[in-house]
Amino acid sequence: MSGTRSTLALLCVGLLVSAGAVGTAGGQSTEQETLTVTVVDRDDESLGGIDLTISWEAAGGGSINETTRANGQVLVDVPAGADVTITVHDDRYVRNEPFTVENATTEAVTVPATAAGTAAIEVVDADGPVDDAVVGLSRSGTTVMDTRTNDSGTATSQMIEQGTYTLIVRKDGYLRNRTRLTVDGDVTRRVEIKQASRLVTFAVVDDHFEEPRAVIDAQITVAGNTVTTLSDGEATIQLPVNSDYEVEVTKDGYETVSRSLTVRESTVRQNVSLQRIDSISVEPDQTQVVVGQSVRVTVTDEYGAAVENASIAVGDDTVGQTDENGEVTVPVNSAGETVIEATSGDLGATATVEGVDPNADAETTTAGDTATATEQTTTEPTSLTGPGFTGLGALLAGLVGIALLARRL
Repeated sequence: MSGTRSTLALLCVGLLVSAGAVGTAGGQSTEQETLTVTVVDRDDESLGGIDLTISWEAAGGGSINETTRANGQVLVDVPAGADVTITVHDDRYVRNEPFTVENATTEAVTVPATAAGTAAIEVVDADGPVDDAVVGLSRSGTTVMDTRTNDSGTATSQMIEQGTYTLIVRKDGYLRNRTRLTVDGDVTRRVEIKQASRLVTFAVVDDHFEEPRAVIDAQITVAGNTVTTLSDGEATIQLPVNSDYEVEVTKDGYETVSRSLTVRESTVRQNVSLQRIDSISVEPDQTQVVVGQSVRVTVTDEYGAAVENASIAVGDDTVGQTDENGEVTVPVNSAGETVIEATSGDLGATATVEGVDPNADAETTTAGDTATATEQTTTEPTSLTGPGFTGLGALLAGLVGIALLARRL
């Protein structure tokens, strides 16, 4: 009998040990802490019937909805060490920001709440209600309202703590209106804003040079308007305040520059740097060359600087590369136009010279002279007959008659 009891006792112990082992292996329970939360007003009076949401992200996250009892308290179990957020949901008392308990333990927490109010802001200008104006309401670094007015020019806050706030109303093209607003219930405030513009000066320079140079006749396009820089590289325009713009600056031979511009409530000076578009040019030192002679060409970049090692070709034949002065001698081997092409990287340029053949001119001249001589020979008289000889015969006959008469005498 005693042996049986001993056996039963051992079996019980074994089952208990096994059960403990299974419990340990099956999962670990999260340690809980109990928060005693008390909601009070500004006078530290307890507030009953206040709806709360208590939430946390630790241990997989979770939340509990509770309502304070008559003494203003609720008890809630939360994971140990969690950061717990307490949010007030009530029509009478509110908080502009949730209350946070860090590294929660079993402790008592007092959560202040404030009587609720609302703010309705009516925005107008000289012509009446202004829609789409931005209305901001803040206090102690906390923004409680950031919205836009409706078609009637009105924006209304959610329920917020009663107190004094900074009210800012703004809209593109209008001066910003900044004032103070006391919310002591459901309040309405009318705010007038005024349209305005400010002078913007653009200064455009070419910063390729060590001392940047003013760019004349650059076109500046902004807000649908275009202005042109003067001899000092500057141009001015009036633009509405508190607005953002896209600016485009162009000039023939220069790269186009685009940038963003913000105009607030003071004058603006905007500096813009341009540079010429990468290019090369090739210039011969003469435009007519005797065939068999050479022409010197010079290759320069967009700023007139010599381009070294530019490849020079005539037709399909490469004839040389430019030296440190950007120069190279190119032979002209045929009459007529000779096209000289220069390349440097992916840039290219061409020039044309005329080959002149002096022998061709001499042959033409000799042939002309021979033809003229032939014509002159064929026009000379070939006999003494004809109208020109009649007068000469009469003269000779007269002379003979005179001679015979003299002999008779």
